[in-house]
Amino acid sequence: MKQNNLQLRDAGALAGRQILARLIDFATRDTNVVVASVILNNLLRAISSVVLTRLLVPEAFGISGIIASVSFTAAMISDLGFQAFVVRHEEGDSVRFLDTVWTIALLRSAILTAALIALSEPIAAFFAKPELAPMIEASALIFILEGLGSLSLLTAIRKRMILRLSLLELGVMIVQIVVSVLLAILWRNVWAVLTALIAASACKSLLSYAVFPDARRRLAFDPVYARDLWRFARYVTGSSLITLLLMQCDKLILARFMTLDAFGLYILAGNLAAAPMAFTTAYASRVLYPSYAEYWRRGEGDLRAIFYAKRWLPSLLYSFAAGGLIGSAPLLIAILYDHRYAGTAIYLQLLAITPFFALASYSSNETLTATGQIATTFQASIAKLVWLGVAAPLAWLAEGQLGLVAAIGLMELPSVLFKWARMHRAQLLDLRKELIFIGAGLGGILVGGMGSALLTPLMA
Repeated sequence: MKQNNLQLRDAGALAGRQILARLIDFATRDTNVVVASVILNNLLRAISSVVLTRLLVPEAFGISGIIASVSFTAAMISDLGFQAFVVRHEEGDSVRFLDTVWTIALLRSAILTAALIALSEPIAAFFAKPELAPMIEASALIFILEGLGSLSLLTAIRKRMILRLSLLELGVMIVQIVVSVLLAILWRNVWAVLTALIAASACKSLLSYAVFPDARRRLAFDPVYARDLWRFARYVTGSSLITLLLMQCDKLILARFMTLDAFGLYILAGNLAAAPMAFTTAYASRVLYPSYAEYWRRGEGDLRAIFYAKRWLPSLLYSFAAGGLIGSAPLLIAILYDHRYAGTAIYLQLLAITPFFALASYSSNETLTATGQIATTFQASIAKLVWLGVAAPLAWLAEGQLGLVAAIGLMELPSVLFKWARMHRAQLLDLRKELIFIGAGLGGILVGGMGSALLTPLMA
């Protein structure tokens, strides 16, 4: 009898360990890690936004939005596509290769820091807001701090260390939020947000060495790898320049003509619309692209089957949620902010059209890039540029600021149509599944709109 009890206990313990092992395996799968990471990051951002809007006036968000736009512009002008290059390169684990890439990245960061400091006053004058110059100079420190970080943040993607990378980024996010809130309580101005960004960049660079093995890098230069980088980057840089125009033209124009208060509402809407984009970019670059690149290097597998098998459920859920964001925007703004920020809702509805199409676009892009069609990103950017050149002026003349925002929100549509055409040519497209994803998004818009119509009046 005693032996039977022992056997039962052993069997139960074994079953428990097996269940625990399956749960751990499920939780640590790349897709699930990315989903959990994005949810936590967006939740933290939402909490931070709610707290900071109680401590700071809308003008502070307008200023921080201009600073972010300037930094993004500098980064995109000099973008060399380091992440995609390291992940895809056949010698991406070579010490000499990584040291060379790190050296080039550090040099780029130093140049950007010096350039922003030197040009801070002319940039502030362009926006007709000379008081921004000291803040632009301070923000330049972010580039050199990030340049000093290890390439382990890129090799982690290649080595599929997604959980560790996501935990690092979550920790950095917490540091940024804590610093920004504490300083906002003390200072009650935009310097709290800017100082928190600098602190977060320093923290991220330090953790890039502490969290990952073999993270230390040395100054080195190999002309062979440098030429490889340039051959790869010429498409990336061209695409980035166009992306810069596409993503920043609205901010550059609106920041010039809007008051800082009104521009602050627009920036808040853009931040909320960017929430689903965090999943889009992370899932496409950290889950899909490494998988496709590995299969491409091996010359194995049916990429079309892999493409849709990997993204089937995530795409359905994402599309429904992205549509829900469009429909429920008025309710979301009413829940998160006080009456001073009510005007954010219409901007959010228009800007949220971009993430509605983004996962289809980004996923297709990573598949095509992994199979060697590197020029796709550049060509799709041209398609968006054509859209912007035609639609934006007409929309501005017809509806003013809101018309321009609507044209920007719809900009991902011509891109995804172009990529679908390329996918079809490469026999990688399943249009029926893509239409199912869009149908899920339309369902999300309907549900979100109904919820907003019923509940928003109760928030007044």
